[in-house]
Amino acid sequence: MSLASHTLRMVATATTLASLALAGCALDKPDDAKGVVDDSLPPSRPDAEGGKADAASKIVPISVESPHPYANNLDRVWRVDLSSLPSCTSRVRLHFAVLRTEARYDFVTVEPTSGAIQSFDGTHDNTWTEWMDVRERFVNVRLDTDGSITRHGFAIDRVEWDGVADRCPLYPIQPCPEGSISLRAPVGACQCPPPPTCAGLGSVEIRHTTSRGRMFGGKLAIGIDAFTLGLGPADGIEDTAVGTIAADRLIDLVHLAQTTGVLFDDGYETTVEPGVIRDELTIKAGSFEAHFIAPQGQHEADVASVIAAFEALFSCAAADAALTCATGLACQDDACLPESSCACAEIYQPVCGIDGRTHGNACSAGCAGVDIAHVGACGLIGDMCGGLLGTACLDGNKCRYDVSTFTAPHPDAAGACVARTYCDAAPDCNGLPAPAVLGAWACESNVCAFRAGPQWREVIGGSFETAHPYASATSVWKQLSLPADAQALRLRTSGTFALERNYDFLEVWTWQGASWRMVRRYTGTAAPALADEFLGRFHYLRFVSDASVNGHGFALRTEWR
Repeated sequence: MSLASHTLRMVATATTLASLALAGCALDKPDDAKGVVDDSLPPSRPDAEGGKADAASKIVPISVESPHPYANNLDRVWRVDLSSLPSCTSRVRLHFAVLRTEARYDFVTVEPTSGAIQSFDGTHDNTWTEWMDVRERFVNVRLDTDGSITRHGFAIDRVEWDGVADRCPLYPIQPCPEGSISLRAPVGACQCPPPPTCAGLGSVEIRHTTSRGRMFGGKLAIGIDAFTLGLGPADGIEDTAVGTIAADRLIDLVHLAQTTGVLFDDGYETTVEPGVIRDELTIKAGSFEAHFIAPQGQHEADVASVIAAFEALFSCAAADAALTCATGLACQDDACLPESSCACAEIYQPVCGIDGRTHGNACSAGCAGVDIAHVGACGLIGDMCGGLLGTACLDGNKCRYDVSTFTAPHPDAAGACVARTYCDAAPDCNGLPAPAVLGAWACESNVCAFRAGPQWREVIGGSFETAHPYASATSVWKQLSLPADAQALRLRTSGTFALERNYDFLEVWTWQGASWRMVRRYTGTAAPALADEFLGRFHYLRFVSDASVNGHGFALRTEWR
């Protein structure tokens, strides 16, 4: 790159007199003194949120990166493809997860097909560009460097877009009449919202059932009419009218299903293994219908919230209860039962009903119209736990609400009881008693197993290698985010390790508390040893060199346990 072109680049990307003066300084740029190296900190925090974005739903992941480190005398353009963005996109901005160049001499410029060029030099990690109007479906990003001193370069990880559909009609705001509910499907990108529609409550039908083998139970709402479901004498499903649901409470539930997107979902059917309770929800309103099947306690959070709200509609005991019992029924144990209910002896021989409740004896369960899941109180492995009743697991078992989730995500969340040693991943085993020897927990076939001795595994994508020989006056970072159950990192050298002693370094940085700390520095031919272990999940490796004398460099693989 000629001196003239470098000066023109400076003028094109910075319009102030100060930037012109800096361009003149480049003519007599001094070399760094011997032993002077880049002293910057690692590019990002483990808890960084990626800068402030205007609308998370309009952020699209991308990956455009320079070489790490970049080369001297470079003038290269990367095209950021925007063809995957919605057709109505009118403006965009780019997010630099990392941006590090030699300040005042190496420049990253963002060059839209129209509008102002934006220029960056020095360190600008976790930075959004300014908004740019989009006429073509791409933006160019240029890296322009001088003849000495290189840095890490840049990595673009996201693009945020903005735009709306043109000439959408305006609909008059008219409330739905009493006894009906407003329905409006979610609007996709660049789509005009549909006109609001009103559906009568009679079009609402919600059905929630649980079953295992020949045991079956559930609830059904058709409009405001409430029914319980069970198996009849011929194993056919029978419904029993139990009362009416308050219309405002039913409308609230449909609104919940709309705002969470459950009503407009495509639904799902998760495999239910034999012996596990099958949990099924169907919800209809107007022309919309969604159906969900999963093992009990394993529904997605939004679906589980709708199920919990629906079950709450069948409460008749509280002062603000939603359910009014039908004629001939009375509210007993928060359920609408025949007034001439059967009488049972007051003998405590608990049984667990398929409704997830513990009944005093089999007679009581029969009077409540509930099939028996098993003898004994609820809380055994496979039983429902949590939920509106707050059912606890027995015998040291624990409640599993979702994958690796053993604490209720919300107060009325429902789960399923699993063994104390159940796990989805090794961190689920933390807290179990372990032998007083070196080792780590592993999760094998959903059972916690302690493995004595260090269990080292390769970090995927964790190799780090310099050029051979490496360049002078450079600084390049390698980020390592270890798996959730990782305890430590170590480095394994492949081949020769040779750096200029006391001037060029391999550094290890670890996230400790709330900051990065350099925990080890290697130089000369003293390569990392396998006995060197670095505790923690989040690390950076950095290679940094001064302005003269280059060695062979190194090639590393990284391992974790």
